[in-house]
Amino acid sequence: MKFHLVLRALGLLVTLVGASMLVTLLMGLTIPRGTTYSEAVDLKAWLTAAGITISSGLLLYASGRFVLGNNEPEVRLFRREAIAVVGLGWITCSLFAALPFLFCTNVSVTHAWFEACSGLTTTGSSIFPDLESLPKTILFWRSICNWLGGMGILGAFLLIFSGETRGKTMLSLESSIHGSDLSTSNLRSAMHSLWFIYISFTIICTTGLVIQDMNLFQALNHAMATVATGGFSPQNDSVASFSVGVKYWLCLFMFLCGISLPIYVSMYRKKDAKVILRHEETRWFSTIILGATLILSLHAAAGYFEADFADILFTTISIITSTGFGTADYTQWSSFAQGFILLLMITGGCAGSTSGGLKISRVILWLRMLKNEILHGFRPNQVLRLRINGVSVSESAGRQVFIVLSLAAVFMVFGSITVRLLEPTFSTMACLSSVVTTLSNGGPAFAELGPASNFSTIQPPTAILLGFFMILGRLEYIALLALFTVQIWKKY
Repeated sequence: MKFHLVLRALGLLVTLVGASMLVTLLMGLTIPRGTTYSEAVDLKAWLTAAGITISSGLLLYASGRFVLGNNEPEVRLFRREAIAVVGLGWITCSLFAALPFLFCTNVSVTHAWFEACSGLTTTGSSIFPDLESLPKTILFWRSICNWLGGMGILGAFLLIFSGETRGKTMLSLESSIHGSDLSTSNLRSAMHSLWFIYISFTIICTTGLVIQDMNLFQALNHAMATVATGGFSPQNDSVASFSVGVKYWLCLFMFLCGISLPIYVSMYRKKDAKVILRHEETRWFSTIILGATLILSLHAAAGYFEADFADILFTTISIITSTGFGTADYTQWSSFAQGFILLLMITGGCAGSTSGGLKISRVILWLRMLKNEILHGFRPNQVLRLRINGVSVSESAGRQVFIVLSLAAVFMVFGSITVRLLEPTFSTMACLSSVVTTLSNGGPAFAELGPASNFSTIQPPTAILLGFFMILGRLEYIALLALFTVQIWKKY
C-alpha cells in the first residue's frame, strides 16, 4: 500500500467538500427563501466548518505529497490504493460533511454523522423532526450533499483530477457505472458528458418546478434531491402539499434518473433516441413500475387501502428509484401494499443510475442464473450462457451478482437483529425496514420510522451503525468491506 498516494487523494476529496460548504453559504446568502423558512445564517459556524474542512484537506494532501511521498511527481493510483481511497474517502467526507449540522443545529455528533451519511449516499432518511425551522443554509447543505452524492463524491473528483488517478477503477468501485459503460477510453471526456447530463437535468427540473407552484429556493432544493434520487426535501410533509403537476414533474425526473446515465451519453453520441428502447434493463425498469402501479391501484380500488392514482404512481417511482420523497403515508396502506413497497425498495433502479438498491440488472442476472441451474438439473452437459442486453456476461460478473446479493441478505438479517437489540422499544418492522432502507439508500422506513415520521428517536449507537450501512450500500459492499482485510494494508 502506498499511503502517500491515498493521503493525497483523500486531501483533495476533503478540500472539495470544504469548497462545497462555501458554495452552500453563498447560495444561502443570495437566494431568497420565501416566507416559509428561517432566514438565519450562522456565518461564524459555517466559516469554522469550511475552514476546518479545507485546512484538514490541505494538511492531508501536504502530508502525502511532501512528508510521506518525498515530493514525488507520480500520483497514479493502483487498484489497492483506489479501493482504499473509495472506502476511506466516503467515511472521511461524511465525517467532515457532518460539521455544518453539528455547528449550526442542536444535534449530537452521531445524529450529525447520520444526516451527513444520508445526504451523501442519497438515502434521504433524516433525524430532523421540523425541517421548516432549520436555517436555509442547512437545508441547502442537505440538498447539495444529495446532489454531490448522486454522481458520487469521487465523480466530482474524477471530473477535476481524472488525469491523476486510476479513474475507471475508482468509478466502478464507487458506483454501478463501469468503464465499459462509458464507450470511451477518455475518462475526462466521459465524466464531462455525464456531468453535462446531470446538470442539464437539474436545470430543467428546477425550471419546471418554478413555472408551477414552487419558489426558487424550494425548486432548487427539490431538483437537486430529485436528479440525485436523494429525497431530501425542505418541507415537513415532503412534496405532499404541492400540486399534482409538481408531483408528475418530479415523477418524470425520478424515472429519468433511475435509468443508466451512460445510456444518455450513448444516445447523444450516436444521435439515436432508440438506444434507450433497445436497453433491456430500462425495459424491465419501466415494466416493473407500470406493473407495480397497476397492481397497487387495483388493490386500492378493491377497498384494501385509500390512495389516488397520483400518490400510488409517485410512491412507486420514488421507492424503486430510492428517492424517498413522499406524498402519502404508505404505512397506512394494506400489508400486501407495504410488502410490495419493501420489495421495490430492495430492488432499486438501473445500474449506472443515481438510484440505490440491488439494481435491476443484478435481479435479471440472478433470475437467469436460477433458471440455468434448474435447466442444468436435467441437461447437465448443455452450455448455458448468461446474457443481458444481448451481450454475454462473464463468470466474474455472475460471481459478483452472487456476492452482492449474499452480502445484502447477510447484513439485512444480522443488521435487523442488531438494531432490535439497540432499540428494544421499536417494532420488528421498524428495525427490519431501517436496515433495508439504509442498505438500499431508500429513505423513509416503516412503522415508527415511516414517511410520516423520522429517525430523530434512534439512539447514538444505532445512528452510527445505520450511517455505516448507508455507505456500505452506496459502495455496494466490496469497496468498504475490503478496508477490514489485513492484506490490503500490506506494503509492496
